[in-house]
Amino acid sequence: MMEPAVTGTRNVMTAAAEAKVRRVVLTSSIGAVYMDPNRSPDVVVDESCWSDLEFCKNTKNLYCYGKTVAEQGAWDLAKKKGVDLVVVNPMMVIGPLLQPTVNASIMHILKYLKGAVKTYANAVQGYVHVRDMALAHIVVFETPSASGRYICYERMLHRGEVVEILSKFFPEYPIPTK
Repeated sequence: MMEPAVTGTRNVMTAAAEAKVRRVVLTSSIGAVYMDPNRSPDVVVDESCWSDLEFCKNTKNLYCYGKTVAEQGAWDLAKKKGVDLVVVNPMMVIGPLLQPTVNASIMHILKYLKGAVKTYANAVQGYVHVRDMALAHIVVFETPSASGRYICYERMLHRGEVVEILSKFFPEYPIPTK
């Protein structure tokens, strides 16, 4: 996970600088934002927040670690090479897949459908449709005043709401009820 995220982002930023593109819109992840056990529960998680790399490493959360390192590297390269960078940090992306393989967001849903978990967490998660996320990329690209990072989600749902929705659409699947 780490190598493609970091190397791929570095390669794109370098190519963009060499081609003198107008603006780069990078897709990062909420994983580069929220993983910080030292953040007070009273602090609102927003675009200024970063995941704690040591925490990600210690908990073996290589997805969040890789996304954080890749995005921080993109910001460093953008500054050094004078690239206008804007970052979209989507939460859980749902909707049609372009690739034939399952991604991390879809795995989140599949674990409930496959019966891989017997209970759901007492937690909330933000969700965004892939088409809305694509539109967010277009908007920040076309808006000259856009800058920095943008957390992208359409709705926050409690995991209980998610399994309730899944149960309605897929009543034959072993979806947890508690």
